[in-house]
Amino acid sequence: MRNCVDVLLILRRFDLRGRPASAPVIRSVIWSPLALGWIKVNTDGAALSFTGIGGCGGVFRNCKASVKGCFVIPFNQVFTFDAELLATSMAINFAWQNGWHWIWLESDSSYMVQLLVSRSEQVPWRIR
Repeated sequence: MRNCVDVLLILRRFDLRGRPASAPVIRSVIWSPLALGWIKVNTDGAALSFTGIGGCGGVFRNCKASVKGCFVIPFNQVFTFDAELLATSMAINFAWQNGWHWIWLESDSSYMVQLLVSRSEQVPWRIR
C-alpha cells in the first residue's frame, strides 16, 4: 500500500488492514549558504482529496539563513496540484513585490520544477 492518509482512511472505512511500504532511503543533506544577494524560498501545497480542504505556503531566507518573509494561504476546495501551483505562483509574486529578483525556489513538486524549467532556459535548476 502507498503510505498516505487517503489510502489509510479508505482501508479503515472497509475495515481492512494494509501493509505499509518500507521506509524510503534516508540521505544526509548538508546545507550550504546561498551566494550574496540570493533569496531561497521553500514552498509546499497540500490537500485532503476526499474533502478538498488544503493550503499552501512558503518561507523566504537570505544567504545568512535569516527568515525574510513567509506566507500561508488556506483553501476550502482545492486539489494538491492546484495548491502546489498556487504556492509557486505566490512565492514568485511575493519575491517580486519585495524586490527579490534572484530567488532559489525549492518545491517538492517535480512537475512544478519541470514546468518552470521548460519555460525558461535561464532558470538555474537541479533535480535530485
